[in-house]
Amino acid sequence: MIFAVDPGREKVGTVLYRVGEGILERRVLSRDEFPTYLSSVDNRFGVDLILIGNGTGSDYIKDLAIKKEKRFSLVSEVKSTEEARKLFFAGNPPKGLKKLVPRGLLTPRVEIDDYAAEVILLRFLKKYAEKEGV
Repeated sequence: MIFAVDPGREKVGTVLYRVGEGILERRVLSRDEFPTYLSSVDNRFGVDLILIGNGTGSDYIKDLAIKKEKRFSLVSEVKSTEEARKLFFAGNPPKGLKKLVPRGLLTPRVEIDDYAAEVILLRFLKKYAEKEGV
């Protein structure tokens, strides 16, 4: 089980991924809720690897991974918010008159930190596939 995390000062976006099944769960949590959620996910599924966006708040998540003796990998967050918006609108296309507005000008109607965690996951999987020659 791979647990991708987009850390922030106040919020944490998460995606839980299993090879062959895809994304099982996505959440946006307060930073205070995260340790309890990580324990819950680990108890339910068993976390093999935590992918951590290397931006703001990454040290906090990294310290939790070390404390819980979990393998982790830091993944670049450069432009992850822009990619997260694209992912959000790909799965939730605008409706009505908003269809006429360029997507780059639209603001998602919900928090997209979980989509940023998905970006972190996709970057890791792409890098892993390239490394393995898949």
